[in-house]
Amino acid sequence: MVKISDAELEVMKVIWEKKEVTSLEIINELKHCNWNDNTVRTLINRLIAKRAVGIAKREGKTYTYVPLIKENEYKLKRSKKFIKQIYNGSINDMILNFIDNKELSKSELDNIISSIDKETKKRGD
Repeated sequence: MVKISDAELEVMKVIWEKKEVTSLEIINELKHCNWNDNTVRTLINRLIAKRAVGIAKREGKTYTYVPLIKENEYKLKRSKKFIKQIYNGSINDMILNFIDNKELSKSELDNIISSIDKETKKRGD
């Protein structure tokens, strides 16, 4: 799995959302981070070096960037790594920890229960 820092992940989120995006568009989307424009460009270049981002086209000095890694695949791998490190690989322990510490709202609990019910019916278990 490609190692992506928290700052690089903010850039990736914009690229995943937009599908094709210029550095100026990324800078504008990340104004809330209060980063210098050159910081964002450095993060983009790091992601290119890591082969997480590619250049789709170039028009003059303007580059259009695209994701080379899929968001869902990245999230799944990063989630599995987190669960393995923190909860010894037990999703059950993680969910119970959130429930026991009242970190999930009723709405979130209802959504989880609904998703489990749907998946159980699909599997016929």
